[in-house]
Amino acid sequence: MASGPFDRLLGVRNAVNRLQDNLVAAIRKGTLELRLTEVRQACRHSTAWSTRPVDPSASTTMWQCFADTSAEQGRILFASAFRESLRNQVNHVVVFGDRFDDGLLFLGSAIRAFRRRGIRASMFHLGGDFSSRNMYKLLAVSTGGIFMHLSNQHSLEAILPVVAAFARGDRARLDALSPAAPEARALMARLRRR
Repeated sequence: MASGPFDRLLGVRNAVNRLQDNLVAAIRKGTLELRLTEVRQACRHSTAWSTRPVDPSASTTMWQCFADTSAEQGRILFASAFRESLRNQVNHVVVFGDRFDDGLLFLGSAIRAFRRRGIRASMFHLGGDFSSRNMYKLLAVSTGGIFMHLSNQHSLEAILPVVAAFARGDRARLDALSPAAPEARALMARLRRR
């Protein structure tokens, strides 16, 4: 899921594609299904579920728009996207964004639901909004996911190999990574302490 200063989801195309490629290439047993979701003001756009990577900016990629009639003007709400994740029995949600306008009551509800179903939420925050950053962090820490505040959207690509290794539970792959970017090294150090 993505929301924020990305020139819509197309602004993180390379990073999203790399994350999908890393996840799909690493799966040896079972089936991995991916879905891209862009959370916007008053709606969310999602691709269909796929066992192959989906390029968010390809002209052939089909997006479905889900209107959120309960959303207030100018707010970014993850509630409907999280409910959809629960209905689809996902096991890991990766979110990149700069806002969390759903409020503390919804956050508590999401944490309880994700814990009950064993869903980890890895949350990556951009921007300077202290309240949103803390909500991202609380959701990640409470569900066993990872949290990181990113200095800019270009940092996203540097941390993706770490995120992919963590999301698929590949400790050997995680230990073998030697990232050059400072944020990726910091994330690696944090995960090695777990």
